[in-house]
Amino acid sequence: MKDHAQYAETLALYAMGALDNPQELADLQAHLGTCGECRRELDALRADTALLALSATGPQPPLRARQRLLSAIAAEPRLQQREQQEKRFVLGRLRSSWLSFVPIAVALVLAILSMLLLKENLRIRDRNAQMAAELSEAQNKSAHAQEVLDMLNNPKTVRMTLVAMPNHPQPQIKTFYAPEKGHLVILANNLEPLPEGKVYQLWLRPPKGDPMPAGTFWPDSTGNRMMMHALETPGIEAQSFAVTVEPAGGSLTPTMPIVLAPTR
Repeated sequence: MKDHAQYAETLALYAMGALDNPQELADLQAHLGTCGECRRELDALRADTALLALSATGPQPPLRARQRLLSAIAAEPRLQQREQQEKRFVLGRLRSSWLSFVPIAVALVLAILSMLLLKENLRIRDRNAQMAAELSEAQNKSAHAQEVLDMLNNPKTVRMTLVAMPNHPQPQIKTFYAPEKGHLVILANNLEPLPEGKVYQLWLRPPKGDPMPAGTFWPDSTGNRMMMHALETPGIEAQSFAVTVEPAGGSLTPTMPIVLAPTR
């Protein structure tokens, strides 16, 4: 099958009414019946030929000039230019369509980066909170240890050693009491184990009045224990201390008998 370029010469001759080859004439007319592109080209050639005829003066040009004109018309790259324009249009349209996705891609990248930054920020925030909690706990332990050390080294601390009453010579409790703060520390050794639901309770004996609860404790498996207790009211003078066995949770008044008391 012939393409458009192969019909260029016969199409120009046909537009001027100079196509005298019956076979080429029939072939071209059959092609024009199926090709809209060549029909539009024929209309353009006829319009150009009509304008040429209106503007022409003088005698008819020689045959060689006619042949050169026909060759020039046939070789005119009109179809090629049109195809190139269509290709440029298609390429330009595709390029514009591709460029339209660039903002979307940039937005997606920014969204991903934002999510990663947010995740890292949350991780750092959790780590900072954990470090703050650990620091606070370490500061509390340090403050507690310093307070115990200050109490043990304070010359105003009241020191007493409690021993077992008759028939209980081995267990003992050492007390360290700071009246100005109302804080006390006990060091218990060799205490007897307690029944379930029972605790040891320390009592502060002021110079006047009834004994005051000063904390409850229970021995470990070796009978030892250290306890630090803060009285609700500081500044109370202590005449002595004593220990009784009380129900779990402690009592408001001592339950006799007294199991540990100061030495005489």
